Amino acid sequence: MTDAQRPGGVPLAAETAAAAEAVTGPTREEKRPAGGRLRRGLRQFLLAIPLIALVVWTVAPFMVTTSVSFKEKGDVFSEPGLIPRDPTLDAYREVLSSESFTSSFVNSVVVGVGTTLLTLAIGVPAAYAFARFRFRGRHLLLLFTLLPRLVPSLGIMVPIYRLAVATGQLDKRTTLIIVYTGMLLPLAVWLMVGFFQQIPRDIEEAANVDGATLWTRLRYIVVPLAAPAMITIGVLAFREAWNEFTLVLVLTSTPGKRTLPFELYLMQGIEGLANFPAEAAFTLLTVLPFVLVYTRVERYVVAGLVSGSGK
Repeated sequence: MTDAQRPGGVPLAAETAAAAEAVTGPTREEKRPAGGRLRRGLRQFLLAIPLIALVVWTVAPFMVTTSVSFKEKGDVFSEPGLIPRDPTLDAYREVLSSESFTSSFVNSVVVGVGTTLLTLAIGVPAAYAFARFRFRGRHLLLLFTLLPRLVPSLGIMVPIYRLAVATGQLDKRTTLIIVYTGMLLPLAVWLMVGFFQQIPRDIEEAANVDGATLWTRLRYIVVPLAAPAMITIGVLAFREAWNEFTLVLVLTSTPGKRTLPFELYLMQGIEGLANFPAEAAFTLLTVLPFVLVYTRVERYVVAGLVSGSGK
């Protein structure tokens, strides 16, 4: 008799497997009836339908725009497929070589970065005051802070235009930065108030005992812990300033002061035959910088959330 065999000719491995099966019993999948597995698969399929529809709804326009940007003017409607037979980069060369795109791109970057910095510089102290200080009418004032956000931009076009003309601030990038900041501050304050309220007061009280002033606590304790919220507000502010069109149409008049959405609007109907490939290339070049910025910032947002929860 060998080590792998018991008396009676029963292999030791087979006996061990039978004993393990008797102890563990059938698996969960074996216990589940066929009808339960079918309902589970059907439920997963029904949940996947909205996700598939969202992906198609989001990706399809970019696919079509990308396809058009690599075609010639006369091939936009003659080639129904997404993959061009003879792809070309002429549309991108035309857009990148135009002075209007270069100047509007610089204006969009300046206005977007300026709006982001000014929104954070005003919104962080204001949100901290609402979250930490107790004063009469605090909740009512916070509600009134949100009301300007409910007014559409079309409703404030004429008052802002007349105010810019009266103060001599028409057709200036500084005016766009100030106006965009005023539109974004209600959202920034509301979002950061909720985040500041979640930061434990014990941390600030301990720093206060050690002699830290209000601005020291805000700079070295609150702001680092609120980095995820600040990055989120910065991304939203930059996106709003980058994509805004209505107020640029009212507050700018010279080509050197316009932003990318306005220049894209001016491309329509200038020529007898619409230059759809150039418009598609202009659109993709407008969206691409923000997508690249967001993909880089998104990692820091996740890292900041994880580190903040650990602290």
